[in-house]
Amino acid sequence: MKTLRWFTFVFLVVLLVVTVLPASVSAASQDSDSATTSYTVDLAKTKLAKVKVTNKTGGTMTVRLTGPRTYYFSVPQQGKWTSAAIIEPGKYTITVTTSACGGSYVKTKNVKGGTVGIPVLVCR
Repeated sequence: MKTLRWFTFVFLVVLLVVTVLPASVSAASQDSDSATTSYTVDLAKTKLAKVKVTNKTGGTMTVRLTGPRTYYFSVPQQGKWTSAAIIEPGKYTITVTTSACGGSYVKTKNVKGGTVGIPVLVCR
């Protein structure tokens, strides 16, 4: 019984120390150059945007936004689809491709929040 109490005490002390002390996190870039990039966004004050598409292509639609951040969305079902509001403001190049037909739709847009509408695309 004394061993169980000792184990419980040590466990609680370790748990307390782990929750109180800050965790340090480090990450290394996979790029060969040693330059670092820092990007900070206050999400409480930032209006995030969402993507809205109507997939009438007969295949899976892929939407890629490239800008301050990069976002990929895959829309396998036909019909209307809307992403969650996760896209940070900035100037993005929007590229839409589909598995049903060749080619792509490319447009540059300044995203400020709200909804980014993609035109209805139909394969012919």
